[in-house]
Amino acid sequence: MDDAIEDEAVVLEDQTAVLPTMTSNRPIDYQNMIPGDQWRLWVPFHFLPGNDETAQAFVEKMVCTKHSIPARKMLEHAVQNKLETFGPSLVGIAAHVYADTFSHYGFTGLARDCNRVKSESIRVYVESASILDYVKTKFETFKTRVAGTLAETVPVGHGAVATYPDRPYLHWEYEPENGGVERHNANDYIEACERLHAFFGEFVKENTVHGDPVEPVSWDSIADKVRNILKQEGSLDDRIKTWKEAISSNELFMSRDEDRVITNSDTAWKSSRITDHFTAGGKVWIDVMPIYLFVQDGNIEAMSFTDCYPM
Repeated sequence: MDDAIEDEAVVLEDQTAVLPTMTSNRPIDYQNMIPGDQWRLWVPFHFLPGNDETAQAFVEKMVCTKHSIPARKMLEHAVQNKLETFGPSLVGIAAHVYADTFSHYGFTGLARDCNRVKSESIRVYVESASILDYVKTKFETFKTRVAGTLAETVPVGHGAVATYPDRPYLHWEYEPENGGVERHNANDYIEACERLHAFFGEFVKENTVHGDPVEPVSWDSIADKVRNILKQEGSLDDRIKTWKEAISSNELFMSRDEDRVITNSDTAWKSSRITDHFTAGGKVWIDVMPIYLFVQDGNIEAMSFTDCYPM
């Protein structure tokens, strides 16, 4: 869903149309500073507000929090709809939003001062010298690209620390306005994985609509393997390769042929490619294609957002 960065209407061959739900902008996109986009994209899909009951100010309630009550309600909502045709897509979107609470906590999807970080306070700890150079180069490149823009003045989300929260192997620290913070991403991620494992278990439980449920692999049997993968220091491609090898070798579960050839395309969600997903054999199959269900779920997830926050 991070790749759904366009909302251009797409007219299909039978003259019906698809109105995509944009779920992200590029980190340095000027649209990040548009309040409407912050509320539509970053808040519900990437920085789910924790709604801390002890918070005094509104902006404090908007700060993303790990495993928050709203996040748990969101998962419950997805499980309640697991038998619907869009069930798997909704579960996937909810899982992404939930996982982000374990990497994006402490920041808010709005452009607010609480997202500020003293850049000189950021420290990174990794074992590999080459990875340290790789990470720092990425950070400096990011800073150069946003220098002099509104994103530098009042950052949205974790823009002030670039992609550090999204690197699973990283041990790092920084100083926001309210004191120092030390983070071990691998510890946060392994907690997220354990909870998501339970969530997916609830999805497949007695769910014959979307397949033939089998006894799930226990978390204890794969926890160490998952942790080792998360802690691997490497580039994105290297880490993707490690995950694929673990899947193909049945280290995590008994994989099927389609699991072994899983891939991701940077262009798959561009508006110009949407017609490829909606048509087959010269006919438009709009109501059953996975991409339609994904777009449908994007709207459902956004509309159900307010249900997690009682007035």
